[in-house]
Amino acid sequence: MNKADMVYDLSLIWSTARDVFPYFGKLDFNFDELYLSYLNRVIANDDEKVFHELLKEFVSKLNDGHTKYYPPEKYSEKQTFIPPEKPSYKREDGVLTISLHDFFNDYSGFVKQCLNDNEGVSLVRIDVSDNIGGNTYYAAKVAELFISGVFHGCQKWTQIHKANDMAAASQVARMNQKIIEKYIRDGLMNEESVKNDLKLINHQNYEEYIDTYGSRDHKAMYEGPLELLISKGTMSAAEDFTAMFKSSKRAVLVGEATYGSTGSPYVIDLKCGGRVQIVSVGYRLLDGTEFIGIGIQPDRK
Repeated sequence: MNKADMVYDLSLIWSTARDVFPYFGKLDFNFDELYLSYLNRVIANDDEKVFHELLKEFVSKLNDGHTKYYPPEKYSEKQTFIPPEKPSYKREDGVLTISLHDFFNDYSGFVKQCLNDNEGVSLVRIDVSDNIGGNTYYAAKVAELFISGVFHGCQKWTQIHKANDMAAASQVARMNQKIIEKYIRDGLMNEESVKNDLKLINHQNYEEYIDTYGSRDHKAMYEGPLELLISKGTMSAAEDFTAMFKSSKRAVLVGEATYGSTGSPYVIDLKCGGRVQIVSVGYRLLDGTEFIGIGIQPDRK
C-alpha cells in the first residue's frame, strides 16, 4: 500500500462515521481530535500490518458492538465459522420449546408447523439464548405468530443533515456568546434554534421514530402463556426480537441479559482490502430503557 491510500482509508472511516454514527453524545472524547491523532500515526507508519492494527484500534474507540473493522484475510485472525444449528423443537410435560439459533432465514413457516403439530400445550418457550441474529424482518415474522395487532420494539434515531442547514449551523458555531445574544434580542434567532444548530454541527441532530410491526386486524396464531429464553448469546436481530416481546409485555423473559448490540451498519470496502461497518441507528427500548452495551434484562433468571 502507498501512504496516500492509507490516509484515504482512515479519512473515509472518519468522514463516514461523522455522517452516520448515532452515539456521539455518549463519547467522552472529541472524535475529530481522535482522527487527527491517528492520522499522524498513519503518516508516521510504514508497516502495513501496523496500519491495519491502527484502523482496528481507531474504529474500536467508538465502543459499539455493531461498529467493527475487518482487515483483509492476510492480516485477520484465523477463525473457523461454525454455522448455527437448524431450528428445532421439543415437547415435554405440556411445554413446547422452539429453539431458533439465527434469523438469517424466515423460520415463521417452521414455527407455524410446530404450533399446528402441538395443539393444547400449556406453555410455549421460544429459545433464542444462542441466536446470533440476522434479519429483523424475519424475526418480526416469527413474532407476529405470537403478538396480535400492531406492536413495537424500540425507540430509534438516526442522523439527519442537509447541506444548507449545516452551512447555517457552521456560522452559528463560529459566533461568540455576545453576538448570539444580540441576534436573539434582534429576533434573528432564538435559544432553541441555537441549540439545534449546535446539535447539527456536533452530529447529534436526529430523526426519531418507533419501529412498527404487525397490523391493526392481525391476530396471533398462539396467544397462550409464553416465555422467551435469552442470554449473552442473544445478539443483533435476536435482540430486536426480544425487544418486541419486552415492549409488548407479551412474554416473560427468562435467563440473563442479552449481548447489548444491534443496529443497521453502514458497510464500506476500503482500498487496503479491509472492510468497516459503522452502526447508523441508535436504539433504546420502547419505554426509554437503554440496552446498547448493557443488554436487555430478563424478568427472571
